[in-house]
Amino acid sequence: MPQLKAKAPAIDPIEQDFLDAIKRLQDGEPKHKKLKEQKTKGVLKVNVSTVALEAGRARTLIAVETGCRYPRVRELIKQIKGGRNTLPTTHTELIQRLRADKAELAAQVKKYQAEAMAHFQARVKAEEEAARERAAASRMRKAIAQQGKVAHLLPTEQ
Repeated sequence: MPQLKAKAPAIDPIEQDFLDAIKRLQDGEPKHKKLKEQKTKGVLKVNVSTVALEAGRARTLIAVETGCRYPRVRELIKQIKGGRNTLPTTHTELIQRLRADKAELAAQVKKYQAEAMAHFQARVKAEEEAARERAAASRMRKAIAQQGKVAHLLPTEQ
């Protein structure tokens, strides 16, 4: 998957605060008192809560999955948590990442094709069964009409 650049220009000062907080947390130099304590204990992590705390902003600005105000910051945090916090430095590393992404996408395509084929086969089977049932109903109507012994309980409108 394409990597997000950490040094892209910020849209507004709030986003810049978040990006600066991420940089400080990655460098291990938080300004917030609580985060400094976590650093000394060796449990400082980069996540949505710590970034918001370090930036002095509300966590909900970057925490919600849908309708996030700063999706670029959220994606950057997800990349850092996923272990891909740096951009590829060599062509070989870039090629390896792209090949891995391609393999992942190919697996998804195969999965979706299998699901689509299963749905298609189920639809074909249902259509065949419906055709058989229509034919059986038609034969039954024809047999009843040939007997002529049909009594209508409700008067037919003419």
